[in-house]
Amino acid sequence: MVAILELVESIALRVDADGKVTPASPAAARWLAARPGAPSLGALFGAASPAFLRSLAESSGKAVPENPWPEGPVAWDLSLEPSDGVLAVGVAIRSPRALASQLATATLLDKSLALAVLPRESAAPLGERLQPKAYRESTVMFIDAVQFSRLAARVDPVTCLKQLDFFFSAFDQITSAFGVEKLRTAGDTYVAVSGIPHRRLSHAVDATFAALRCAQVVASGLTPIVDEWDWSFRIGLHSGPCISGVLGSKKPVYDLWGDTVSVASHVERVGQPDSVCVSGAVRQLIEPFFSLEFLQTTVTRSVGEIEVFAVRGLLPELQADDQAMVANAEFAARYESRFASPCPTAAQEALGVELGQGLDEF
Repeated sequence: MVAILELVESIALRVDADGKVTPASPAAARWLAARPGAPSLGALFGAASPAFLRSLAESSGKAVPENPWPEGPVAWDLSLEPSDGVLAVGVAIRSPRALASQLATATLLDKSLALAVLPRESAAPLGERLQPKAYRESTVMFIDAVQFSRLAARVDPVTCLKQLDFFFSAFDQITSAFGVEKLRTAGDTYVAVSGIPHRRLSHAVDATFAALRCAQVVASGLTPIVDEWDWSFRIGLHSGPCISGVLGSKKPVYDLWGDTVSVASHVERVGQPDSVCVSGAVRQLIEPFFSLEFLQTTVTRSVGEIEVFAVRGLLPELQADDQAMVANAEFAARYESRFASPCPTAAQEALGVELGQGLDEF
């Protein structure tokens, strides 16, 4: 927001012995330029002559103009200069055009900052208490660095955080390309959700494809800094109902609650490093598109036993590359037929396209 002091600006003018008025600051030059015609001492200071203005400076140090210019200072502080001139300093209200520009910039900045931490639907009425929303279907994704504590103890902090920032920035671009909403990062953990706040039938397929691309970034080894640590991440997904909402008025936090979140975190913890692991609930939703391998049955505190599967890539008939990471036209047709919406463009493009100019730009 615009502070009250930003609505006014200081105006400094010099008046020489002959009565010539010149600006003594950039703001004063702009102020004079916005007012056509040569300014008179009477209009500015209520003084009939330079000598009278100097006498005002010697006596009270202030002069109140009888005929002030529109939007001009209501009072001046006057001081004598060694050159027998007068320095007049006043405060003027900024022009409507400058104020409008300042307010527009501030509003856009506030909105961009809000959208950086909140989904667009939640960022609009920041001044209101938002009601939580229940979603019957969604897919939550957890990505966690393997043995990050050991890494942080061995690698200098700058290198460690630059590498982690590279991966998280890449994950940001990939999830955005597949319509998956980033929720937060907590230490070395990255959390995102598909199907919230935009409800859609393809939430599990979109999240799985995004997760595969995130794993591909890690496996590529294309990081901005070369170190001796072999970075590895576990990725876990689970589908189910969630409640979403915004908590707090200062630094508001958009988050999810429900068993779906805790189960997704559990799948990530028990999953294999450098692979995408999903629960049985996700498997039922993505089987027509991806090749899966059963890993184990595990027990969660919230929902009991669940099956965990590893996603090995696209089904052979849906692949457009030898790495099972790029979808072909058959995938796009099946996606649109099942979900009644076009498949994400990033699904049919190689890694790097959804990352802007490619990984070497990071």
